[in-house]
Amino acid sequence: MNIRLDKSLSRGYSSRSQRVRVITEDWVYRNMYCPRCGFSHIERFENNRPAADFFCPNCGNQYELKSKRGKLGNKITDGAYDTMIDRIIGSENPDFFFLTYSETEHRVNNLILILKHFLSRISSKKENL
Repeated sequence: MNIRLDKSLSRGYSSRSQRVRVITEDWVYRNMYCPRCGFSHIERFENNRPAADFFCPNCGNQYELKSKRGKLGNKITDGAYDTMIDRIIGSENPDFFFLTYSETEHRVNNLILILKHFLSRISSKKENL
């Protein structure tokens, strides 16, 4: 497995988040197999699909990728909270890849898989009032 990220793919993108998305999604596409069924590769969904980046062409399982520079913390930032919650509690909820990377060394540090059945909606303090 090649842990190098292809920085050249980010040319033409001005947003840091878009550059990171393109580079890390490419790495997963080139290096990942389906952890559910063992199929040799996973495919990409079209861009801007809510909370789904990849799928297995063999078993149909879906995957969402979250990438972070440095180390994973207690929270994973997502731009569309309601969309993410709808996906997590829905019938076609994805498994998650959490990828950490080194921006200076252009390499993957860690890739963690969280299976969908370990995720659920957690009530916020506001909802408990």
